[in-house]
Amino acid sequence: MANIGYRTGLPCTVVRKEDKTYGATGRIAGANATRGEKILFFDDVVSEGLSKLESIKPLEQMGAKVENIMVVVDREQEGKENLKNAGYKVHALAKVSEIVQSLLQNKHISKEQADAVRDYIKKP
Repeated sequence: MANIGYRTGLPCTVVRKEDKTYGATGRIAGANATRGEKILFFDDVVSEGLSKLESIKPLEQMGAKVENIMVVVDREQEGKENLKNAGYKVHALAKVSEIVQSLLQNKHISKEQADAVRDYIKKP
């Protein structure tokens, strides 16, 4: 993610699951979030959305405003809905079902593998 900030010339902040005691220490590394600043929260994947809420919390405690969350893949396990109910807009580049369908159509996975993934994401 820091590479995105570097390539775009925009500030980038990384929120870790827990404090780091070496290098760039602390839970938040990179650019500082300022009070009232709107931040696009970016992550790789959303499942249930709980880890996104935990990661956004320290940014909001610093006064930043997070309204939109961008993820690469929506695993379609209620995360988008859970985050919407918490007041966030979630944008995904792809849904796991779309990826599976494309892989199946292009014969990169078998029907059995596709069905296994579909069954897995339907589990509560």
